Amino acid sequence: MYFLRKFFSVYLVLLSGLILSAPACAQDIATDERSQGVAQAVFGIVSYTRWPADPSSIRLCVVGPTEYADEVLKGAQLAGDRKVVVRRMRLDDPDLATSCDGIYVGAIPDGAWKQLASRFTGQPVLSISEQPEPCSIGGMFCLSVRPGNVSFEVNLDSVARSGVRVNPRVLQLARRKGKP
Repeated sequence: MYFLRKFFSVYLVLLSGLILSAPACAQDIATDERSQGVAQAVFGIVSYTRWPADPSSIRLCVVGPTEYADEVLKGAQLAGDRKVVVRRMRLDDPDLATSCDGIYVGAIPDGAWKQLASRFTGQPVLSISEQPEPCSIGGMFCLSVRPGNVSFEVNLDSVARSGVRVNPRVLQLARRKGKP
């Protein structure tokens, strides 16, 4: 009888551990899938973007707290020999404006976004945000991440002023935002 009681108490502890960890595992899987979808969207946009002095390696800087950047931070090999080298930088880093061909921005306040955008004025820098709001205040591409779907909006005015050229087919895939 003691053995059976001990067996069932161990069994219940193990079973409750599995049940309690199941939602966390499902959450991790969902977040991982979203991260992969975000990486696909980001590297897709980057691969169809051209800079005036087309670099062989594209320097993508990640700034601000991000929710879906895990896969983006791994970088990518694009078609041909082009590579995307990704690194995380602080928003207040003085080298940010000279070290990046593109920026991937997490959740930052609107005021910080406006300051960041002003640092890149007149420079050919691609901007992609995890949040939808920056497309209304000067951001170029803004992701919308939902379960099983990553879409994006584009601010055509910001793209036109940036100095980078994005393939029109990519722009047609996006929902468009008007002038800020």
